[in-house]
Amino acid sequence: MRSTGFLGASTTFFEITKYLLLAVVLIAAIFTLVGVPLLIEGVSMQPNFKTGEIVVIERLSYLGDRPVKRGDVVAATFPGDPKRTRLIKRVIGLPGETVTLVNGRFSINNQPLTEIYDITPGTPPYQELETVLLKADEYFLSGDNRPGSSDSRLWGPVTRADIQGRASYVVWPLRSVRYVDRLMPR
Repeated sequence: MRSTGFLGASTTFFEITKYLLLAVVLIAAIFTLVGVPLLIEGVSMQPNFKTGEIVVIERLSYLGDRPVKRGDVVAATFPGDPKRTRLIKRVIGLPGETVTLVNGRFSINNQPLTEIYDITPGTPPYQELETVLLKADEYFLSGDNRPGSSDSRLWGPVTRADIQGRASYVVWPLRSVRYVDRLMPR
């Protein structure tokens, strides 16, 4: 059966199905290689990210030897979690650095970390790690809402393999759509 349609003067059902299948494969490839959506749950990244927002976690930034940078907001799997729950946190410490926490403020290699993104300072309701020497493949992650975040201060650093990508866009709700800046501490 032939019909006249948007794909040309004469298009068969098979041809339409072929194009739809190609579109599905391309969309799946984009989600696999470029970005995947992640629903924000909890208050650990407030005030910058809120419960119910959906962010796109893009993977291209970290392909090959591209480095994870301080200040990046990343999706990482929770260490020691058999379900491999994905969290978003901010990168504070990089491989080989010493991260110190004094009075709720971070220092990197004995230099105070100036954070240029919004944070909620304070002490969480658990015992924090005070000093961590990161190994060659480890990163120290923290939530922006310091008293309300379970992060590397509690469960230690994550490895590069745990980091799944960088938060690049907030895509939901529509009033919150925005690009996620790569805010680098000074």
